[in-house]
Amino acid sequence: MNKVIAILITLLLTACGGGSGGSDGQSQTPSSTTNTTNTTAQVSTNTDTQAQTATEEQAAEEQVTQETNSDEGMEAVVVDESFDFQTDVPVSVSIGPNVVSSRAFINICQQDATLTNDDMCFLRAPLDSNGLTVQLLLPHSEQKLKAEIWYYSTNTEPLVYNWEFDGTAQQQAWVIN
Repeated sequence: MNKVIAILITLLLTACGGGSGGSDGQSQTPSSTTNTTNTTAQVSTNTDTQAQTATEEQAAEEQVTQETNSDEGMEAVVVDESFDFQTDVPVSVSIGPNVVSSRAFINICQQDATLTNDDMCFLRAPLDSNGLTVQLLLPHSEQKLKAEIWYYSTNTEPLVYNWEFDGTAQQQAWVIN
C-alpha cells in the first residue's frame, strides 16, 4: 500500500511540475516521515489550487462564450445580404431656365439651417437665367432641404423652395421651375 501511495505521489508531482515546497511558505524538516507528510499536503494543496484555477478558467471561457453568443451588440444585427450599408443619397437638383430674370445666388441647405452656417449647406452658387443642374450627395435619406434664391438687388424678396426624400422614387430629383 505504501508503494502505491509513493507511486501516486510521484506521478502527481510529475504531473504538477514538481513541488519543492519552498515557494508555498512551508518549511521542510529533516525527518523522512515529515517529508512524506509535507509532500502529501503539498500535492493536496497543489491539486486543490489547480482545480480552483481550472474552474476559474472554465468559468471565464463560459463567460466569453456567452458574451459571444449573446443577442447584444453588433453580433445581434441581422442584415439582408442585398443591403450595402450605403446611406448616401444622390439628389439631382435642376433649376429651370428663366426661374430668375437677373443675376441671383442660390443656397441649398438643411431645412432648419441658417444661411450663415457653411456646415449645414450643400450648395452655394451663382444663378442666372440659364438655370442650373447639379448633383448633390446627402449623408442620409432623412435629410430635408431648403433652397433660397437671393437676388443681388435688395428690392426683391428671396424665393424659397423645400424638398424631402421621396421613398417611392427610384432616383431622387428636385426640379425647381
